[in-house]
Amino acid sequence: MPSVSQLFEKNRELTPSIVMFSLLVFFWVLFAILIVKWIAWFLNKRISESHTLRKEFLWTIWNISWYTCLIFPVFFASLSFAFIKPIRIGIALIFIIDLVVEITSLIKILLKLVMEKWFRHQDAKTKKNLYEILNMIFQILVWILAVLIVFDTIWIAITPILTSLWIWGIAVAFAAQKLLEDFFSSFSIMWSTPFRIWDRIEVAGYEWTVKKIGLRTTTLQTITWSTVVIPNRSVVADCIENSGLIKVRRKRFSLAITYETPVEKFKAIPDILKKIISKQEKTTFEWALLKDLQDSSIEVLVSYTVSSDDLLFSMKVHDAILLEILDTFKQEGIDFAYPTQTLYTKWL
Repeated sequence: MPSVSQLFEKNRELTPSIVMFSLLVFFWVLFAILIVKWIAWFLNKRISESHTLRKEFLWTIWNISWYTCLIFPVFFASLSFAFIKPIRIGIALIFIIDLVVEITSLIKILLKLVMEKWFRHQDAKTKKNLYEILNMIFQILVWILAVLIVFDTIWIAITPILTSLWIWGIAVAFAAQKLLEDFFSSFSIMWSTPFRIWDRIEVAGYEWTVKKIGLRTTTLQTITWSTVVIPNRSVVADCIENSGLIKVRRKRFSLAITYETPVEKFKAIPDILKKIISKQEKTTFEWALLKDLQDSSIEVLVSYTVSSDDLLFSMKVHDAILLEILDTFKQEGIDFAYPTQTLYTKWL
């Protein structure tokens, strides 16, 4: 069994002053950790229940494990002792592993805070997917950093490792250029929130319903329920018209009336249309004006709004308006025109 002196390097004395200083460091670090835990507990009790993420963050600090409360003070106190190399490496490894575990726990909470603050307009499913991907990336980066620190601690040269990682990183970046472009485009979509899941958008001249926003592609659905998958870089590069964010929808349409219709009936058309449109739910009549004199008809342009973000509801309202226009105009003797041409011949 090794003696106490064998645990230390040769020609290094263990003086009472070093022991006292190490004990002082141990208790100061332990006291600081306990103070931080107590402050987190105190603030957690004062914060409203509605701030769930803040309470969860403070609760994570309060729940710092008991072994962390011992490992941290022991590590910093051991720095004053001239332990032999294996003991120093062992203490450092235990400290690094414990530090990484605590950091990864805090990263999860911080990512949740970021999701709620900067991605609050996104739907829950997209935020969950983004959270899981970012959490995995940060966890891998933290553990890679920890491994490099461990290598450096046990005197393994990390410069060749870093050089190799750098070369491989450049090679992968060139090989997966399109993939990386899609990846960063997905963050642009989620950050700026031009659309959300189930929004109806127009991209590349077609109307789609957004089904999924992924890290590489965006999945869209056509009106015939077929699925289209578009790379995120194409979505970001194109002009997007989002009708899913519309709270008030304006509808304009034309009516073609025959030239045989009396002028008095033309003057009555705006009032007739206002009465028809105003009867519908959530609609506001704007105007009805003679737009143009066509070859075979007189064109009346009509405008109204529907105070709803539901596209199907606005389509049903327009359907009801058109049906009532047909019925009312028939009763009023106002005829709709269709393309005709009258040919006059003159005998010479």
